[in-house]
Amino acid sequence: MKRLVHLAPYALPHSGSFVPFMRTALETAQQRGWAVEAVLPPGARGRPWMQGFHEAGIPVEFADGTRLQLTQWLRDRFGDGQEPTILHTHFTVYDLPAALTGRGRPHVHVYWHLHTVLSSRPRAVVANALKFLIFGRYVERILTPSADVAAEVRRRFGRSAKVSVFPNPVDQSAFPPLSREQRAAFREELGVPGGVRVLLHFGRDWQIKDGDVFLDALGVLVNEGRSVIGLINQGGEEAASAAARRGLEQQVKLTGLLPQPQKLYGAADVMVASSRGEGMPYTVAEALCSGVPVVASDLAGHRYLGDELEACSIVPRDAGRFASAAEAFLDMDADETARLCATAREWIVERLDVAAAAARLVDQYEQTIRDSSTQPQVGSS
Repeated sequence: MKRLVHLAPYALPHSGSFVPFMRTALETAQQRGWAVEAVLPPGARGRPWMQGFHEAGIPVEFADGTRLQLTQWLRDRFGDGQEPTILHTHFTVYDLPAALTGRGRPHVHVYWHLHTVLSSRPRAVVANALKFLIFGRYVERILTPSADVAAEVRRRFGRSAKVSVFPNPVDQSAFPPLSREQRAAFREELGVPGGVRVLLHFGRDWQIKDGDVFLDALGVLVNEGRSVIGLINQGGEEAASAAARRGLEQQVKLTGLLPQPQKLYGAADVMVASSRGEGMPYTVAEALCSGVPVVASDLAGHRYLGDELEACSIVPRDAGRFASAAEAFLDMDADETARLCATAREWIVERLDVAAAAARLVDQYEQTIRDSSTQPQVGSS
């Protein structure tokens, strides 16, 4: 029997679109006769989204520790069998342990799945180059969310034939279009004043997300006399200080990490994704699915949506350009905004549905195992 293991250091309180995609991929393989399981950190225990794994009959193991400890754990669990095994890692924690487990084991095939942009810090560039050059030999596929991330992996010695683009899918069922009543309720729950327009920004990494240029764009609209506030998720003290320096304390509302990010989309009139670098953020597609137009910086992961969808406006990373594009959406007739977002949702459902993406991924796994019987084994030399 073929075996599939997804390994992800994910323990956030909300599932977003990532957890449904991982679970659906495992379910799809299970339906095709594979033995499946997920490996998560202990912090995931008790999260509400864990119930989905239990209901699907997907076993879950919890593992943490140093990379050496994780390598030994994976080797003990998956290294000695003979059944074809796919180890699919997400983010980076389990990458090296999985690659070392696959080394010299023809039955183990490793997928590395990047979900965001690579750091440009010199130390990170060197570390990535060593990782892709040395440990990448024991990896079957390196999946990236966008063309620019794929190109950067190749520049850092990722073997071109192993690198491919796999856009992040969206769980559209979790992000439905919201009614006027739902939006009003979410605004009240988040403490958003009545009669103002709301620009949403996700500021988890303030520098990468370029929260400063978001605040500068907000300041442009405030100075024009617009009744507008910035709703910033996970900006923390850095966001508060940046707002204070600009005299925007009264025009900014900060939220921590919410177990239901749908409430953020429900409270927003426009989302502003001003990032300096991204893979392909789930938040942009989730906002569009929820009926919120987006203004996004000119990055490949954003252009994947913006080049096709009028509800997603791509602009250079400049405060004035962000402000003008956001203003265009704020001034748009409500029916026209709804029409553009409905079209965007249809496009996303057609191309980024989690079930369809999961099926494509399992097809890749099966091709990998078929190829392994006729080609030299990864890591065998």
